[in-house]
Amino acid sequence: MIAQRLIEDARAAGLSIEVEGADLIVEADCEMPPDLLASLRQHKAELIAVLVPPSRAGTPTDPDELDERAALIEFVANVPRRWAEGYAALCSMTPPAGFSSERWARIVDAAGVFLDRWAADAIRCGWSDLDTFGCDRDRPDARFDAMGLVLLLDRMEVVGIDPDGADLVTETGTRQRYRRRPLPANTVSLWALGRDD
Repeated sequence: MIAQRLIEDARAAGLSIEVEGADLIVEADCEMPPDLLASLRQHKAELIAVLVPPSRAGTPTDPDELDERAALIEFVANVPRRWAEGYAALCSMTPPAGFSSERWARIVDAAGVFLDRWAADAIRCGWSDLDTFGCDRDRPDARFDAMGLVLLLDRMEVVGIDPDGADLVTETGTRQRYRRRPLPANTVSLWALGRDD
């Protein structure tokens, strides 16, 4: 995951990273590498989601822990509470059926980057939970007609967003367009896969 790699890079560079309230505190005895500092700022919500200490109950889905993570994400990334709660749940979920742990980690990272960089624009453009985080309840890994934007970002990056869709760039630099459209009836938010409904 990007956040975990950034934490390791920061510690290797002699930086200490902690969360105090809704703030990410970075301290160093030496000059901070500017590129690393910029990356830490860019991925602040993801870092906080990873660094919030585990709950006393010791379970990753403990409601108090998820609520604390969601509050921090909501405040730091300035996103709707349901998106913050959803992202906190994604960070704690095991990969759903059909997803390798590597692909799931890329999706969770991509969701965090999306929240940091694009969520405010998406909300202004009228994007819903399902437009952004939608998936098929039974075949989330295979039903492309039910996939919201985030599931397609594990190897792509958003470079623009508007009411009709999002402009994406692949790892090879190819530009693509994701078009917002009505999703099938069996579409749920990605974080719903982690609940026993």
